[in-house]
Amino acid sequence: MINFLLDLISNLVILAALLAACCAINWMRPDDAKVNGYRVFVVFVAIALIFDAALTFLVFADSQARYGKFSTTDAFVPRMAAYLSASGIAVLLSRMRSRKEAGRAEARAVIRASGTSASVN
Repeated sequence: MINFLLDLISNLVILAALLAACCAINWMRPDDAKVNGYRVFVVFVAIALIFDAALTFLVFADSQARYGKFSTTDAFVPRMAAYLSASGIAVLLSRMRSRKEAGRAEARAVIRASGTSASVN
């Protein structure tokens, strides 16, 4: 359980660092092509999960004497759960952010006419 929590905390720290970097990049670039830190993180986690699985089941499995405790499925499952949990948190935060931005866009798009200029037939 402690390995899962440590892996999850480290993944969330990486998420925070990526969000800060993407925020800085978006601030420096005035164009409309914004970098979505949440999507970058999910791609980063997917690549890390593939490499972790390759290391666990291919590299560490060949040298059981030295890396036996790292090559078991019992060691991989908490790391995979931490990766998936951090990705789920990133997706949820991304959805919350997009809904918040959509609400702001709708509030800005409302144009109200005054009561004196409305024509009555």
